[in-house]
Amino acid sequence: MNDRTLQTLEVGDLVRLLARHVQTPLGRERALALTPSTTASELNLWLDRTTQCALYLASGAGFGLSGVEDPAPALSQLQIEGARLEPREILELQRLISIAIDLREQFSGDEPRHRYPQLYLITSRIPDLRRVLAAIRGKILPNGEIDDNASPGLRKVRREINESRARAYHSLESIMRSQSAAIQEEVVTIRNGRFVIPIRTDSRGVVPGVMHGLSSSGQTSFVEPLAIIDQNNELVRLHEQEEFEIAQVLLEISATLAANLPSLRTAADAVAEIDFTAAKARLSAEFNCVRPVLNREGVLRLNDARHPLLEHLLKQSGNQVVPISFEMDESHQVMVISGPNAGGKTVVLKTAGLICLMAQMGLHVPASEALLPVFDQVFADIGDQQSIAANLSTFTAHVRNLGEMASEIRVPALVLIDEVGTGTDPDEGAALGIAVVDYFRQAGATVIASTHYNPLKMWASRTENVLNASVEFDEPTLRPTYRLITGVAGASSGLEIARRMNLPAEIVEQARALLDPSHLEATSYLQRLKSLVDQQEALRSALEEERAATADKYTSLDMAFQKREAERRVEFDRALAQVVSEFGEESQKLIREIQDKATAAKLKKDAEARAAALRRSGGVRLKKQFADSTPVSPLPPQPVSETASSLISEHGLSDVPDSRDIQERDRVRIDEATDRADKFLDEAFLAGADSVRIVHGHGKGALRRAMSELLTGHQHVDSFKPAPPNQGGTGAMVVNLRK
Repeated sequence: MNDRTLQTLEVGDLVRLLARHVQTPLGRERALALTPSTTASELNLWLDRTTQCALYLASGAGFGLSGVEDPAPALSQLQIEGARLEPREILELQRLISIAIDLREQFSGDEPRHRYPQLYLITSRIPDLRRVLAAIRGKILPNGEIDDNASPGLRKVRREINESRARAYHSLESIMRSQSAAIQEEVVTIRNGRFVIPIRTDSRGVVPGVMHGLSSSGQTSFVEPLAIIDQNNELVRLHEQEEFEIAQVLLEISATLAANLPSLRTAADAVAEIDFTAAKARLSAEFNCVRPVLNREGVLRLNDARHPLLEHLLKQSGNQVVPISFEMDESHQVMVISGPNAGGKTVVLKTAGLICLMAQMGLHVPASEALLPVFDQVFADIGDQQSIAANLSTFTAHVRNLGEMASEIRVPALVLIDEVGTGTDPDEGAALGIAVVDYFRQAGATVIASTHYNPLKMWASRTENVLNASVEFDEPTLRPTYRLITGVAGASSGLEIARRMNLPAEIVEQARALLDPSHLEATSYLQRLKSLVDQQEALRSALEEERAATADKYTSLDMAFQKREAERRVEFDRALAQVVSEFGEESQKLIREIQDKATAAKLKKDAEARAAALRRSGGVRLKKQFADSTPVSPLPPQPVSETASSLISEHGLSDVPDSRDIQERDRVRIDEATDRADKFLDEAFLAGADSVRIVHGHGKGALRRAMSELLTGHQHVDSFKPAPPNQGGTGAMVVNLRK
């Protein structure tokens, strides 16, 4: 990418915004070095990582990367044979190893591996460093001191130091007690690494020894009595031995780390990548971003896109950025934006350019939807780049940039030009602007240009593949709204803005009188066209609101229906329970009247089974349409029918007559016939029948097919088949009921 373009589109400020979210120096270095890529496969990999990391963080999880310092100096030092790291450097590497191990284990399970495969791929590269961590952990205390148990030799020498110190201290206390008159203060102190006692200067000769200094007042002399010189010498020797043992411990730890240097570098790289990816995910959450969809068809679609740097700035002052939406494709690869000064044309160019670069840096973009091409080049000629030192005026600086862009263009490319052709004679500038935009159009680039020139607006309206757009200007308030409207050019409204900026009215009116009538007509036409667009937009918004209101109404009606259905179901279940209860009572009453105990027991068992089956089935099926339904009311107690009673008492369950004719000659409708058959099956089942016969007749076969559909899958039907010739043949069906 062109460095001037990156600077113009403020990519440096963007990466610094990203770097605020890193937790380690490793991640910060990677964030600040981020540049756009032009490889689609690499970009999709980056975007996958950002997306999965955003989901992981949104779940409330984290990575725990705090406390990791830059390991580069220590790792470089370990390359030197026999190098010895300082305790602080070892502690930093120990922290890095510990975090790397945690990351590796964090994504090693099946669930995180399948939910966050890209994070798993990063952390799975981390070698198993548990043995390394076990070899160094605990040997250096958090304050940087070496633990007594770091080695047997260190433990032994420190024990001897403590014992020797105690003996020396005891000896000095004895001397102070015996020479209390000469002692300034009964306290043992250290001078030059040796134990001494404070003697009054005027009594210095009372305690023979070596003087190590005076107090600031000169009244106290610090004397090492001759009696403990050997003990102090022994302490000095032991301290030197302690330093040797410490050096050995540090050398041993450094050698262990050096032997695993490649693994440490791999772990550091993985931690850096996780921190860097997490920073991308946090930036996405901060600006409510979405993952951009990359495409090869040249489609550039942005809905509710926002410039992240502008949004960050406005948030600090409590304001909000106005989002923009537009779409470009192969049939509209050029967009010419017009409208008033300070209306947001430059912001549109910068927003589109920066969002395209964000996507090509593996970042989510601040929009509700983003469909973007992958550009090999992005060029931006935005802002005043005049230079007195380089002898460049505003116009010549623009022309120089345009010349470089034209000589380097290679599609797919995005070209952003602000105020194309400005800074020179308006007629020549307009002609130059048309020629420049058309050159990049014919080269196949995606072009977004802003202008105040009417000839360029007219060219855009009548040229194939070119889309007109404008930034909105509110005429009543004489203020820009910063909304981008596609499909219509905009008036510059320079005189109106001059009036709003308090330019004297007589100057504004004189300027208006000097305008070319054709310019006034063009401006008036654009304003009328804008008014029509506003009316259409208002109508669309009204229709959308009406659609939403209708959808809400249907939703509320559906909820009310569901509530009524639930209430009806409760009432139905209650009524069904009452029917089952009454059936049981009547069955028991009939059974008690039967004299044969065996038959009575069999009937009782059968009745209980059928009552249970009725409860499980949820009652008889309902065939009525909803529109014809009425709320279920409690059923009055129903005695067992005379037919059922006589069947049970006279014939027993196996001798129930097997016919109830439903004749086609009845000329009933099919749904009425199936309702009657369904009710008949319910009654026969409750009566304990083994089988029944349904006569449907011959006719055209419609009723026979309806009966087959009813019986197939019926809750009371075990099987069915055409009746024997002597029972109706193909004009009837024999139905075997479930037990």
